[in-house]
Amino acid sequence: MPIITDYQEVKDVYQEAAELGAALPVFCMEDRETLEAVLASVLEYGQEIGVENLPIVPSWTVRYPPRGQMTLITACGNPVLGTQLMFSDLQVFMGENSPYRKLRVLPHLDHGFPWLDSDILDHFVDQFASVMHDASEKPFEENIRLTAEYVEKMRGRVVVEGAVDEIFESGGSGSKNEPTTVAQARRFLSETGVDIIVPNVGTEHRATADQVRYRSDRAREISAAVGKILCLHGTSSVKPEDLPKLPEDGFLKINIYTTLAVHGGQAVAREVLSSLHDIFDEEQLRQLIADGILSESVLSTGDPTPIKPKLASVANPPRRDAWFQAVRGRCKDFLVVFNYRKYAR
Repeated sequence: MPIITDYQEVKDVYQEAAELGAALPVFCMEDRETLEAVLASVLEYGQEIGVENLPIVPSWTVRYPPRGQMTLITACGNPVLGTQLMFSDLQVFMGENSPYRKLRVLPHLDHGFPWLDSDILDHFVDQFASVMHDASEKPFEENIRLTAEYVEKMRGRVVVEGAVDEIFESGGSGSKNEPTTVAQARRFLSETGVDIIVPNVGTEHRATADQVRYRSDRAREISAAVGKILCLHGTSSVKPEDLPKLPEDGFLKINIYTTLAVHGGQAVAREVLSSLHDIFDEEQLRQLIADGILSESVLSTGDPTPIKPKLASVANPPRRDAWFQAVRGRCKDFLVVFNYRKYAR
């Protein structure tokens, strides 16, 4: 199936999820391995429930200061080149020779700051299913004005998500603002015309669940007033037992990134640690032991082959596969929690 970017088709996918009582996980990424892991998780879960065209939302930021993901794809750090590469990979993964070709894929631009990412927001808009026009760092009146101007300019071309007020970065500076009120949400929606709103309901980006409190009650109040058109940011600060509530609380889209990076990065570390005797030679290992980095046990491999670099271990595929498998498994966890089984109707 082609990548879905038509405005009404995208709206229809969101409406279908809302009617089913499901939420679309928005998996954020900055590399090809994560993109394929996301697609593979949806394909695998679809095979388990007998649905070959499940929807999924791969997402990325561009120059977003806390994590400019398109500046990280390439070593040169060019965000436009990174964006082009991400779309190129996605086109290939959805091509006729790909196992993922029947999925419904809705690419999303996350945290597009108009003063940083205007080139992407304007010139790549037709390649996205949805974009987050993020002016939430500005005062409320200016946020509304900037967002309304973008919605008017792009009306009918792309689904626009807007943030009512700022979702804080864990560990950042500044005073904590209060959760979004129903009145603020209503006014923001009415005066901007966005399709999806991001309210502040107590969560923070990259926080842990014991540091903040997710306000389920406030989310339900806002959803009752504006409809099931909410997107949650800061999912890593929601307690696991609260995650299944999110679709019922009115969240149609739920952003996920930090936990994917943690699971993937730790899997890569385990792969490297288990293969040290096939990555270094004995002299190098002994030096690492002398430096206090490793213990003598690293020389007791139980493997009759010599301790030396072996191509199968020093090349990238083992680490790529470790990342891929860990991230694919973590993505499937969220498909289960966010009611993807309801697509098997």
